Formats: sequence, C-alpha cells, structure tokens
Amino acid sequence: MGSPITFSGFNNIDFNGILEALSAQERQPVVQLETQQAQLQKQRTAFGTLATRLGAVESAARDLASATAFTGTAATSSNETIAKVSAGNGAPTGSYSLVVGALAKAQVTATNGTTPDADTTVVANAGSLTIGGVSVTVAGAVTMNGLAEAINGTANIGVTASVVRSGSTYQLVLTGKGTGASESFAVSNALTGGSGVSFAATNAQAAQDASFTLNNVAVNSSSNTIEGAIPGTTLTLQQESTTPVTIMITADLASVEELVRKFTSAYNDLNSFLETQAKAYANKERDNIGGDPLVRQLRNTLSRVAGGELATGDTYTSLAQVGLSFNRTGQLEFRPADLKAALSTDRNSVVALFQGGSGFDGAFDKVKTAIGNYTASGGLIPTAQTRLDHQLSKIADRIEELERRLAIRKEAMQKEFIATDLAIAQLNASMGQVGSLGAKLF
Repeated sequence: MGSPITFSGFNNIDFNGILEALSAQERQPVVQLETQQAQLQKQRTAFGTLATRLGAVESAARDLASATAFTGTAATSSNETIAKVSAGNGAPTGSYSLVVGALAKAQVTATNGTTPDADTTVVANAGSLTIGGVSVTVAGAVTMNGLAEAINGTANIGVTASVVRSGSTYQLVLTGKGTGASESFAVSNALTGGSGVSFAATNAQAAQDASFTLNNVAVNSSSNTIEGAIPGTTLTLQQESTTPVTIMITADLASVEELVRKFTSAYNDLNSFLETQAKAYANKERDNIGGDPLVRQLRNTLSRVAGGELATGDTYTSLAQVGLSFNRTGQLEFRPADLKAALSTDRNSVVALFQGGSGFDGAFDKVKTAIGNYTASGGLIPTAQTRLDHQLSKIADRIEELERRLAIRKEAMQKEFIATDLAIAQLNASMGQVGSLGAKLF
C-alpha cells in the first residue's frame, strides 16, 4: 500500500477513506486468489510430507526384504573369563566346544645387569643396537632412560623399551609389539663404554602362538583375537584352561523383531497422517489432500498389499499369521510373541513370506514396489506436485497482473480525487468571497 495522498483539508470529505474502501473492494479478486494460493501451497506441502512418510515405509520394507534381514546371529560363551565371542551376519548356528591350550604372547627380553639409577650412563662412546633387524644408533654418553627413548623413537621398531625398577635397581626391558612366534626378535649389541648393556641369552618370555581346539580340531593363531575360526565370528582368548568352553551361535531374533517394529512405526505414522488429511477433507476444509483420488487409492493399495494373502505354498501366507495385522482404525499392530513362535516353527516359511521365493514376491517386496509407483521420479506423487506447481505459478502470475492493474487504477482515482478536492476548495473560496461581498452590501 502506498502513502496516503494529501488533500487540501478545506472540506469535510474523507477522500483517503473513500480511496482505500474502493481499492479494497476492487482487490477482492486478488484476495480470493491469495486464499486459493495458500490452500494449494498447503496441499503441495502435504504431498511433500506424504512422500517423506512413504519413503520411511519403503526404507523399512526394503530392510525386511533384504537378503541380510534374517542372517543376524547372536553368540554367547559359557565362560567369558576364558574366551569371549561375537558374531556377525551369516555365522552358522550351532554349539562349539573350545579348549584354550595356550595364549599368544609377545617376546619379552631384559638386560642381564642392573643399574642403581635409571640415569646412570650405560653407553659412553656411542654405538648401536640392532633389534629385530632394525638399527638403533646413539651418540655420546647415554643413560638407561636415554637408551629407552632412543629405541622407542626409532621408526619401524618392533619393540617397546621400558626401564623397570626392581627393588633398588633398574633394568631395560624390550617387549615385542606383536604376539605370535613370527614376532620374535634378536638383539645385536654394539654399544661401548659406560657401565655397559647386555641382554640375557634366555628371554623373560618367548614369543608364541595361541593354540586351541575347536570341536577337537587343533588351531594355531598368532593373535588372541581370532576371526573366522567359526565363520562370521570373532573369538577373543582370555585365559589358558583345560576346561572346555561352550560357544553357542543362535539366530538373532531380536534383530528381525526390531526391523518389524521399524516398519510398523513407519506405516502407522503414514496412516495417521492420511487419517488427519481425510478428516480435514470431511470437515469441508480445502487446504488438504484428503479428497484427492490418489490418496484414497494409496490407502487401499497399501492395506491390500500388506494385509493380503500370498501364494507361498508354505506354512505362512500372510503377515497376520506371523504377528502383523491391521486393527479397526487401519493401524498396524505387531505381536512379537507370534513372530518368535513362527520363526521357531518354520523359519524358512517366514523368510519366504517376507522376501519371496521361486515365482512369487514377498510381502515387503510388494510394499516396496507399490510405494515406488507413487514416489519414483515420474510417479503419481511427483506428478501431483508438478500439477500443483503449475497451478501455483499461474495464480502468482495472475495476482501480479491484477496488482499491476489495481495500482494503475488507484493512481487514476487519486488524481481524480485530488482534482475534485481542488475544485471544491476553489468553489468554497469563491463562495466565501461572495458571502463577504454580500455582507458589505447589506
């Protein structure tokens, strides 16, 4: 709205009020278009929300239709003090007997002699140590602490050096960074002067492989963490023991249950949104998509696909039989106990129901395909959004054109009112002069 025009003020006519009233009346077509524009924009937003909710359902259905949905396993150890176990997808279910004969160990080598102080000079005239084929060179006088620092600062060295206090004396100890027999190392000493450094001929601890039996099959490993001894599992050996440990690998029902919960939640969120839209339409509101044939068709399609029978030729032919069914409000209800019972009774039939088999698609494949018809590029929802975008664009253009015409019309009325105001002011002035002259004559 422009600034109010200024009139003479010499008459009692509210030209500004008249102008605004006339302009508001002539702007009614624009107001109607703006109302329609707001309604269509809310419909456009609702279709966007619908696409998002459908995407969540499709994602959950895809997870349940995935080949990995039923491959999750859970692993337990009868004695985690001796051995721990974890399992991933695809581990073969069953019971395994594990006996840990020996743990993998790193080599530990210590100096023969001791020094009364860690800062005692043990090398006076420089020299070098070769540890596992890697040379450590020092220059000048070097203390035991300094030698340990030099070893630890050498690139690609396979040991860690530490100065260990034993009572009132100190020793230099080399500990291999890796476990297993292949990680053993030899020390060649070419250090000179000082109190001297010499290493024991016998290691404090020899490098060795882990050895264990799994179902009476002997296995060696350079590490105490063993992957693949049981396919898809990781064993962590903790302690040597002659007592067998039972490793149990079972199907992970909890992971399947969680995927079904995710689908149920996503579907019910979608259904609640569609129900809200339908109620708004029933209340004669215009800013919703509840009356769109596409939406009614979608609700029917999804309930038919998710609640229908499948020709599996097997024990289970519908989701309702395995704990997933609709209530009277159209919401999905999940009964975990029924799913667990079905998986225990005929796991393969549940898998076929979810994922399909020879000659038929599974329930969640069908859900995924049905949703794709609505959400994919060129699908029903993008097409509806494009239609609304076109309508909104036309309305915006129409509003712009009407506003332009109204501005011209208002400017013309302003000029007319200014001219009228001026004419009235001049007339009033003339009448005042005539009145003054008459008063003088009479």
